[in-house]
Amino acid sequence: MDALFAKVEALEKDEEGATIVEDAVARGAKTPATHHARITRLLGRLIGLCALLALAAVVATTPALAGTIVTYTGQGFTFDDTTANLKNERCGLTGQDDADDGGTGQFADWNGPGQPYQEGQPYLLWVLTANGATSAKLNLPGGSVDMIQVGGTFKYASQYYNYNALVGLPVTAKYQGTVRGNVQLVVSHGCQPFEGEEGAWCSPGFWRNAADAAWALTGHAKTDLFNDTVVPDFYDTASAANPTLIQVLTTPNANTFGAASGPYGLNAFNATGAFLTDQLPGFHFDPSRIGEENACPIDNSGNFKQ
Repeated sequence: MDALFAKVEALEKDEEGATIVEDAVARGAKTPATHHARITRLLGRLIGLCALLALAAVVATTPALAGTIVTYTGQGFTFDDTTANLKNERCGLTGQDDADDGGTGQFADWNGPGQPYQEGQPYLLWVLTANGATSAKLNLPGGSVDMIQVGGTFKYASQYYNYNALVGLPVTAKYQGTVRGNVQLVVSHGCQPFEGEEGAWCSPGFWRNAADAAWALTGHAKTDLFNDTVVPDFYDTASAANPTLIQVLTTPNANTFGAASGPYGLNAFNATGAFLTDQLPGFHFDPSRIGEENACPIDNSGNFKQ
């Protein structure tokens, strides 16, 4: 701005150091035509500079654009009649479905400088797909953080928050820049915590998505029959269809193979989850924990949590 004013002042001077306007007045009414032309040109240039000054003032006082907000609506979780579960739960440090920070580098110092992530620690990996965005902030229940650009996405590994806390806030991401294509904010994967000692609850939705390695911990297979396993200790009435365990878990309508019944007051769907939970070594089914997100001691691949 100071440079613009200096230019205006310089334009007011002719080569001899006297102002053109003062020179014209001193010469009286017989001012040569050349001076009139010079005055006209100067006035035109001054008008142009004034316009530039006005524009500069507008730019200086205009606030930065606010950015675009994306709201999280539960992507990455499922709800199975009683319990919210991560679709992709990854808690281990060995095997195909390892826990990972999505390439953000955060796991290297997860427990402090030089202290990496340990197997079974809870977390959520957030991914914002916003092609063309230049930066992004994630608004979590614990506060706002800067997301980390990884390739064409923005990611952030956060502590674990319960599903209700995430959608109740709700979590949002705000990005800057002009974006092309679909914009999404999702939980890619994570590790739900386990809190407690021996009492546990891994819901039917968990077992439906669990890998063979997790099933192997129970000593049972997906093809085992409902009447030979769940009945009678977890469901007191044999099913006329005598489905396999995986059929009970994947068939729509939780009451298809039996409505709520003794000894726990569960339908066949939830009774199957209770039976499988009770088979985990070192744990037993605790009916008081039904519906808790932090009640299952293993992840989808059979890794035990902290």
